[in-house]
Amino acid sequence: MSSAKSPALMSSDLHDALQRALIEVSENAFFVFVEPANATQFAAAADQVTTAWLKVSVTFAGAFSGSVEIALPETLGGWLVTSLLGMDTQQTPAESQMFDGVGEFANMVCGAWLSKLSNKAMFELRVPAVTRMSQGWNPVAETRGREELACRMVMLNDLPMRVLIRSN
Repeated sequence: MSSAKSPALMSSDLHDALQRALIEVSENAFFVFVEPANATQFAAAADQVTTAWLKVSVTFAGAFSGSVEIALPETLGGWLVTSLLGMDTQQTPAESQMFDGVGEFANMVCGAWLSKLSNKAMFELRVPAVTRMSQGWNPVAETRGREELACRMVMLNDLPMRVLIRSN
């Protein structure tokens, strides 16, 4: 069994697999383009967000265990859900649709990432947990406590999204 501290998980392969998983899921299932963002670009975009942020977490266990955590503005979540469900872009998904849809997005990213890391290992994914953060919360200011294996800051439809991979 691999440890979360194994050299294979600390390599650039981990980050590359996450980027490829994000692109694959976003572009093929949700029809949005992913653009990398550096810390300055991400912070500037995050400061412009006027809606609440959603935080989605998918916990996994198998050859190693941890979680994939995605923070995205509720506006972006709405776009992802309307695209996935084939809804009119003028429609606003109900909260239950929004939470289910962004949960499915995170689940798909987690599954694609794990498959790209090791297509032979089996992993169990838990049901995604979705939280609407308090007004004014910003992922840039968040103190992150648990061990991070990877962090990706990207832009989807010119809106920021942060993806963290944490080990247990």
